[in-house]
Amino acid sequence: MLFMDWRDSHLDSNMELKERNSKIPTFLYAMPFSSNRIFLEETSLVARPGLPMKDIQERMVARLKHLGINVKSIEEDEHCVIPMGGPLPVLPQRVVGIGGTAGMVHPSTGYMVARTLAAAPIVANSIVKCLDSGRGLSGNKLSAEVWKDLWPIQRRRQREFFCFGMDILLKLDLPGTRRFFDAFFDLEPHYWHGFLSSRLFLPELYFLVSLCSLMLLIDLGLR
Repeated sequence: MLFMDWRDSHLDSNMELKERNSKIPTFLYAMPFSSNRIFLEETSLVARPGLPMKDIQERMVARLKHLGINVKSIEEDEHCVIPMGGPLPVLPQRVVGIGGTAGMVHPSTGYMVARTLAAAPIVANSIVKCLDSGRGLSGNKLSAEVWKDLWPIQRRRQREFFCFGMDILLKLDLPGTRRFFDAFFDLEPHYWHGFLSSRLFLPELYFLVSLCSLMLLIDLGLR
């Protein structure tokens, strides 16, 4: 599997496309199912506004041609836009949400599955707790209690920090993105695992930013 391929050598013959990619870079995900059946995805990390689908397709066609990949057939062609950042749902409200409907998309990465799976028992336990409390909670009051357990203050602060991270990523061109990920993945796995899966909270997030900034400075100094 290939996690993030930020190379741009496939665009050397198209300087206009290479310049656009330098300003708002895209990368490749690859996941083989067999020797000749492969999931491929060209995508941007975060962009505002989002990149036009035609632009992304042009970059992917150029990449596959450069890699010598001959596409014999396409089983499925997926076009996907993941809203990142933005406001949380109005809290509280009568309808209880989870996943994307509850604002659980990671503002810096677009990931959601790990956070949603971890939140599922919190929602279930909160509902059971309210129903068993003997307070006769129902309707708006019950949903308000569940929302409070789903988005406690430390989670809301964490999300604001991730939105700050998204704003930083929006400012990075391709060289800046490469330097950032060089520093990010040189950190102890505990930190980048925790950041990507939403398991780190403010004290460790502050420490992560300090470490990452220091490593970036050292990298720039060496250059």
